[in-house]
Amino acid sequence: MGEQTENAQLIEELIRRAQKAEEPGSLAQNQVLATGDEKDAALPSPTVVNTMTSAGYVWIYDSVTGEVSKTNRNMLKSQLGKKRPDGSFVFTTVKPNIVFKAGGDLKCMLHKDGPNRALYDTLGLPVCPKANLRNPYEVRRHMQKRHKTAWESLEEERKEKERQEELSVRRLMVEGMTNRQATPIPVDEPVAEVEETIPKKVVRRKKRRAKARKATIGA
Repeated sequence: MGEQTENAQLIEELIRRAQKAEEPGSLAQNQVLATGDEKDAALPSPTVVNTMTSAGYVWIYDSVTGEVSKTNRNMLKSQLGKKRPDGSFVFTTVKPNIVFKAGGDLKCMLHKDGPNRALYDTLGLPVCPKANLRNPYEVRRHMQKRHKTAWESLEEERKEKERQEELSVRRLMVEGMTNRQATPIPVDEPVAEVEETIPKKVVRRKKRRAKARKATIGA
């Protein structure tokens, strides 16, 4: 059995074991919208949500951090098929039994020994001594909660960098199209018709022969 077949079977098993989640909307099936007692001209009688046209939502978990989220059943197979660079699956429908160490060794992004500390100094961002975070999720949450302003600044910096990169790609594409339009298309030069010329010596020789024939006929 190939790896691809095993992965497909695993995904199908996870789909079967998925637990139903509440709809993200504000309405739920059998939810009472009006009891009939309210003075509401739009809903003068008791009104209940009868049916909901949705594929439904299920819970999914990050296989590393255990972070829980919900996804539509139509997207479940696609979500379960996502992989990390090391080949492991990103999501699972089974709540992972993750036991974290009492303390980790990941540093806050603003740590003095961080790889981008020189850049952060130019941006005027503070220094944080936190160096016992357990996973990337905790690093992100730590930044969002403890360094909200710095996190927002870095996010703006990242988005601006992505925007500039996108503009550069578009600019290169436009320049490439312009260059192709400006490059002249080679056209074969028309072949000039060469008029056949008869050398003067040959012309004189033909004239002498013609005179000689006339003289012979006259004699």
